Amino acid sequence: MADGRYWKASRALRAYLAPVGSVAVEDRMVLAEAEAGWKNWEGAVAALTGDGGDPVGVPPRYWYLLGISREQTGDHAGAVQALTRFVEAVPADAPDGLAARSRIARGLAETGTAVEAVAAVAAVAALRGLWHPLGDWTALIVARILTRRGEATAVREALALIVDPVVRRRGWRLETDAWAQAGDTARALEALMEVLARGRESGASRTETLVLQWRYRLAEGDSAGSVAAMEGLLRRTTRGAGALDAAMAHWKVASNSGPEVLRLVASALGNGDEFGTAVLAWRLAERRGATLTAPERSALARAYNGSGDRDGAVRVYRELAASEDPAVAAPALRAWAAIRTRQGRHGDARTLQNRLVERFPSRTEALDVIFFRGDDHQDAGRVDQAIDHYEQVVSMSPSANRAGLARMRWAQLHLGRGEGEAALEVFQAYLEEFPDGRRWEEASYWGAHVASALGDTAEARRLRARIRQESPLSYYAFLTAEAGGSGFAPEVAEGPTLPDPEWLSRDMEVLALLEGAALPEAADAHVAAMKAATAGSEELQLRLAVALNEAGRTLDGIRLGLELRGNGRPWDINMVRVVYPFPYRQLVTSRARELDLDPYLLAGLIRQESAFVPEIVSPAGAIGLTQVMPATGRQLAGAVGPRDFRTEMLETAELNVHLGTRFLSELFSRYDGNIPLILSAYNAGPTRANRWRRLPEATDPHRFTERIPFAETRGYVKNVTRNRALYRWLYGEGDGGPGASPHASGGMK
Repeated sequence: MADGRYWKASRALRAYLAPVGSVAVEDRMVLAEAEAGWKNWEGAVAALTGDGGDPVGVPPRYWYLLGISREQTGDHAGAVQALTRFVEAVPADAPDGLAARSRIARGLAETGTAVEAVAAVAAVAALRGLWHPLGDWTALIVARILTRRGEATAVREALALIVDPVVRRRGWRLETDAWAQAGDTARALEALMEVLARGRESGASRTETLVLQWRYRLAEGDSAGSVAAMEGLLRRTTRGAGALDAAMAHWKVASNSGPEVLRLVASALGNGDEFGTAVLAWRLAERRGATLTAPERSALARAYNGSGDRDGAVRVYRELAASEDPAVAAPALRAWAAIRTRQGRHGDARTLQNRLVERFPSRTEALDVIFFRGDDHQDAGRVDQAIDHYEQVVSMSPSANRAGLARMRWAQLHLGRGEGEAALEVFQAYLEEFPDGRRWEEASYWGAHVASALGDTAEARRLRARIRQESPLSYYAFLTAEAGGSGFAPEVAEGPTLPDPEWLSRDMEVLALLEGAALPEAADAHVAAMKAATAGSEELQLRLAVALNEAGRTLDGIRLGLELRGNGRPWDINMVRVVYPFPYRQLVTSRARELDLDPYLLAGLIRQESAFVPEIVSPAGAIGLTQVMPATGRQLAGAVGPRDFRTEMLETAELNVHLGTRFLSELFSRYDGNIPLILSAYNAGPTRANRWRRLPEATDPHRFTERIPFAETRGYVKNVTRNRALYRWLYGEGDGGPGASPHASGGMK
């Protein structure tokens, strides 16, 4: 299992042990380790307890494995029993023993008495020394669990065991929440007042305390106090679930509110997408004498639109559009035109867009109108009209981001028609006007490409040299090396020898303990403290980043490296390796070779998707190293295993890579090995990639990449392509890179 193939190992071990009548404890433990490695916790428990009875003379590790596995299946009582046997068999200060004691305390908080749980926390806290963060964080988590049970007195006792005030402040509301959970809102309010009396020392959020106050006072029948707290909250913020709840509750007593409060209520309702009620609140505020500001009238129009009253929205947008203030009128015209488009009144929408462009030509809203008209012409193959529109965007506001993209599109259209001189003129004009603009690399690469084709080797050499010197690790530096027929080998310094301070190994031990005890919040806080401690030294920060990567905290290590780069530290080999680490290398390489994939492409994709964090979850719900959606994972598992797939298994490196690479391999077959199309499909979905493959630029991978309609996907394709080259350079054997790998890229797809 050295390469992390736990699932495969468990299948092989099960097949091997199946004919055996009585399985030795050592073999059962090996199987349990394999099952636990891919989060098959029920399988791990079965492996350890399959023979029944209470084993005698087993190694302490047996009880640790059994305890962790039972904990993960939700059997907290069984976990406490097994982990107690473990801590009895190991030294009191052994790291695994300390982690087990923390887990025991949390297990008792789930299933035991509150007295037992607090006593277990006290036992952990008594073993402070180097490991004092473990006791504090264990107390905090136990207090949170006891809060759910409504054990308010025990919560107070657990919190009293916390030494670090930073940790204690994280639990400021637990006692009041515990009283509320127990149904005693009077005591909850009393506890909250104690928190407020401590002031800033308590760490309490003023916004959260106001949310709690109005709820508890309302429950206690204190209408005046509740309304006062609601209004105080809304004056502080009109965003978030607490503000929306307060606004909804306040709406019931709106007859007693003045116009200023009603404006706050309406704003909170609109921000919470309660559009129909927001319209009523805005109108009531006006009837009570409020004169709505332009932003408030815009919010009213949005509420009308959100509630389905398009005519009401148009009435307000028409008024706003008459304003002489571009910041008011331009968004109103855009929103008004969007409503007409949804209504199918395309002629009216175009008239409104024309008015927007005529009145406010330099506004982003106007630039978008002309740009996307050019985009429509380009999609339809009307190249002259597309160029006219892109040129118009540039003339309207040359320094705008949209204008920069329009220039690049404009030049690419000339390239597509074989008009090299015209294309070069556009690229050079951009570089002359914006030599350090956000698209200087793109303009330089393509300018060099065209200049070379036209025979102007001096200009091509000049532009390429600048890319190599000023942006050696970029996508365009890779294309430049490729165009020159040389391997991608950025010229970066070796870098200094990094310091190795004594405190670093000690702090990394603490981090390992907190992670081993399944205290991710504590581990995150410890990393933040280490970063703060190294803030005065770039070398120490870089050394810490290396250590974090080695410990599997790649997101933290990468971010720290990027922060250093953002602060002006030049690239060197240490920096490059920090920002582009290669954990799970053996797993990634072996799996890629099984499917005839390029391991460096797979590594580059994982670096972009997840920064090598196995448990990471995207806002859209994609999970793990290769960011597999649960539905996709279930579908793929039905074809290639595991048959007993569960979503949480996507958090294991092996199964995530197993399923993600299967999807990637299928895309290779579907798109005939066209890397930009494959990566487009991986990022934006095959449906969009199928549509984009019909673009005229699709025959040229580099020009197609520039033409990808979605900025996110366009950047994704460029980054993964660049990452692939960097990983081959850094870790490939025989590729001229600074490091050696036991695997070469070969001719794999």
